[in-house]
Amino acid sequence: MQGGKRINGYEKKSEQNLPLVSIITVVLNGEKHLEQTFNSVFHQNYPNIEYIVIDGGSKDKTIEIIKQYESNIDYWQSEKDNGIYYAMNKGIELAKGDLIGILNADDYYSENTVRYVVDTYLKTNADIIHGDILFITESTASRMKPDFKQMNVQPSIFHPTCFVKKAVYQIAGSFDTTYKISADYDFLLRCIRKNFVFEYIPEVLSHFRPGGMSASCASNIEGYKIMKVHQTGYHNAVAWRAVKCYTKTFLKKLINLFKNHD
Repeated sequence: MQGGKRINGYEKKSEQNLPLVSIITVVLNGEKHLEQTFNSVFHQNYPNIEYIVIDGGSKDKTIEIIKQYESNIDYWQSEKDNGIYYAMNKGIELAKGDLIGILNADDYYSENTVRYVVDTYLKTNADIIHGDILFITESTASRMKPDFKQMNVQPSIFHPTCFVKKAVYQIAGSFDTTYKISADYDFLLRCIRKNFVFEYIPEVLSHFRPGGMSASCASNIEGYKIMKVHQTGYHNAVAWRAVKCYTKTFLKKLINLFKNHD
């Protein structure tokens, strides 16, 4: 199943001082926040945006929402796939823009995000442009700034804020789908190792809802594997974090079991 303006022969392209920016949203059963995600793209104050939506075969109202906004979407498709990074790679292959941003279906951009990114790109020609992220829950909001120097220790550049040149994916490769949780961390480490130029914007570019696998103990295990591959020197510390996380989870379950037994 597919649709969007591209199906009808309408394709966007870069113009003078208006580079095409492709934004990709990957979704699976994301009806809860999808409209907010969509509207944050549609209401950007930058005119030359290509929006691509890759659905993994949703069973909720996701497809209904996509069809409702189809006139604003350049291309969308829905089919069962092999996970989030597989879907992201599919979107990257479809993207025509000079720059590519990936916006998760639970998250949303600030109104000026793409304008900030393009202005920075035109000034610096940087390979990867990124900024601050706002971690949000129903009751809290916490702004975090990236720290390039800490990337060997932890994922301290926030992928949801990143806009990457299409050419970077062609040189560095796309996401390694053997990783299920932290392939974006692996990708950014590869880009650092290949000396791509990163440019930081001191603005909140993306609002991020934490949770899911990225907040699980398993993320530490995958982080350990990635750090070991990239020889960051900190993989043993992450292994200990994983042990502590699993131990804490086990003890909580044990305590709850005794409480319920009583």
